[in-house]
Amino acid sequence: MQYSQLVAELEPRKDIESAFLVKYLGLQFDKKGKPYLNIMLMDRSGEVEGRVWNDAIGVFESVQAKDIVRVAGKVNLYQGKKQLVLEVVEKTPDGMYPVDRFLPHTPYDVEKMYGELLAMVEAMEGEFERRLGLAVLQDPKIAEDVKQAPAAKSIHHAYIGGLLEHVLSICRILHFLGDHYRAYYGPALNKDLLILGGIFHDIGKVEELSWGRGTEYSDSGRFVGHLVQGCELIDRHIQKIEGFPEDLRLQVKHQILAHHGKLEFGSPKLPSTIEALIVHYIDDLDSKVNSIFGIIAKDANPGRWTSYSKHYDRLFYKPDPLPKAQGVSPGLSD
Repeated sequence: MQYSQLVAELEPRKDIESAFLVKYLGLQFDKKGKPYLNIMLMDRSGEVEGRVWNDAIGVFESVQAKDIVRVAGKVNLYQGKKQLVLEVVEKTPDGMYPVDRFLPHTPYDVEKMYGELLAMVEAMEGEFERRLGLAVLQDPKIAEDVKQAPAAKSIHHAYIGGLLEHVLSICRILHFLGDHYRAYYGPALNKDLLILGGIFHDIGKVEELSWGRGTEYSDSGRFVGHLVQGCELIDRHIQKIEGFPEDLRLQVKHQILAHHGKLEFGSPKLPSTIEALIVHYIDDLDSKVNSIFGIIAKDANPGRWTSYSKHYDRLFYKPDPLPKAQGVSPGLSD
């Protein structure tokens, strides 16, 4: 069998025969004690929930999360959302389908985004800021991971290449703000340090997360977390740069440790430099724009307002036209 429909192409009251990645499955029981399987399926275009009533226990014992499965059944509407009622759910042999079909991916060219990030660093005025930025970004393992890593497990930029998309978006804004505020306050604001904060604030995500078939936390990510992992990664590269200023080392690490902004949001330190404060606000802004536009774009609620978002504790107004990724990254070099 060849897969056919993507999640985004599913139409209510139509038959479905395709292949998807299993994100989650759980065995449950109805009011009469009959078992059924609740299964969440995904591909690069989105996610859809499914129900398996026939041989639910057998399917539950033969299929696991992260398996690629062949499914057959019908697309229904339940409480305004598409839901699959599945007659067939079978695990497919490893290698039968390319994994990238099933993982959401940034719509922007990762090589061009990475090249623009390098160009920003190469244009830095400060010798040590430039050397540190290039040392990290040109580390072969980090370069490979930065191009692939999601920015989060969920909420924002939670797809392959999402970390690079998020970081570059932040750095473009910081590049503008660096020039803007230096025109008011002069070199008291370190534009190079500002951009390093944008690049490094989430650099620990390359060690905190794994993303082979869906995003999960690594053991080191659960034990330590990306703020500390980012500081350790930066320290390893600073140690190789002779004469690196101690004050600059501390300020770079401070931006990583303070970028969540508040102690209750996971930052062990509050932003105590103007650069760290700006990085925090721009990180928060970019994360929320991506997250909220994602909620709006995927919302199936009729009318001009989305369904209630538990995460943001509100509804959102749906603009016309709806948000859509442009596919061409509007960089400084374009």
